[in-house]
Amino acid sequence: MIKGRDILVTGGAGYIGSHLVDSLVEGNRVTVLDNLSTGKIANIKHNMKKKGFKFIKGNAADFETVKKAAGKCDMIVHEAAVVGVKHYVENPLKVLLVNSSGMENVLEVARRIDAKVVFASTSEVYGKSGELPLSEDGDRLLGPTAIDRWCYSTSKAFDEHLCFGYYKRYALPVVILRYFNSYGPRADGSEYSGVIPIFINRILRNKPPQVHGDGKQTRCFTYISDTVGGTLRAMEEKKAVGEVINIGTDAETTILSLAEMIIRACGKGMKPQFIPYESFYGKSYEDIRRRVPAISKAKKLLGWEPKVNLEEGLERTVAWYRKVVD
Repeated sequence: MIKGRDILVTGGAGYIGSHLVDSLVEGNRVTVLDNLSTGKIANIKHNMKKKGFKFIKGNAADFETVKKAAGKCDMIVHEAAVVGVKHYVENPLKVLLVNSSGMENVLEVARRIDAKVVFASTSEVYGKSGELPLSEDGDRLLGPTAIDRWCYSTSKAFDEHLCFGYYKRYALPVVILRYFNSYGPRADGSEYSGVIPIFINRILRNKPPQVHGDGKQTRCFTYISDTVGGTLRAMEEKKAVGEVINIGTDAETTILSLAEMIIRACGKGMKPQFIPYESFYGKSYEDIRRRVPAISKAKKLLGWEPKVNLEEGLERTVAWYRKVVD
């Protein structure tokens, strides 16, 4: 249990960040820095009047803003980033520049005030590696740099290198977490979001979920309480410093099966609609056929493992969306 700490959460009004803040706000001083580009005040409104909580609207890509928000905190959890496949293919320059500058600012501020950094990286770092399950010390495999789809993976990998650079040169305590397809309440249902909120948003509006390709590509979906639980353990555990740790479930599901599960959870009788990748992402888009994490390190180092199965997590998530979808 984390108590008595002074913590800055960048991107703390976003989906994962706001859930993390909910788990930290009691017994700690928590500052949220978010420019609200994808984050929402509604996600943190219930914390606004709580003792020790502060919200600052600002961009982690601006050094002075990060410096002011951090104050004399003893830990920074860096959740802020430009995310979403549509962003990767529409504005790769923004993805690269914003993500790298935000990370550099967080690390430099942390160095100056001697604060621990927990960085929210991503399973996208592995690219299309076929060495399954994906281990933290395994090789990365990406497509050509001319394919914009890989800019997000590259930006996050660069951020990881920055973390290790500060760790090795300045002995700055850093922990890198690679999240695997987190889902749950508050995830944005727009086309810039992840597959589960996109599917739910369409189905509840009586539109069939659009499955790209043949639907046989697989992912491992991690419910938000498990994502947050792993993050909290990494924040606490001293042995996690200087480490990369996968945070995700290793239960593999095809996208077609996922669509059918969500249709049932929503109580609808429709069938998925198959569409080619190029109709949505362009001809040069490359997908990843399978993505499965090795989670033995998280179990051993953090004493953490996922608890919520996909069926239960989808039921909780759909119940939340029913309340917010028009």
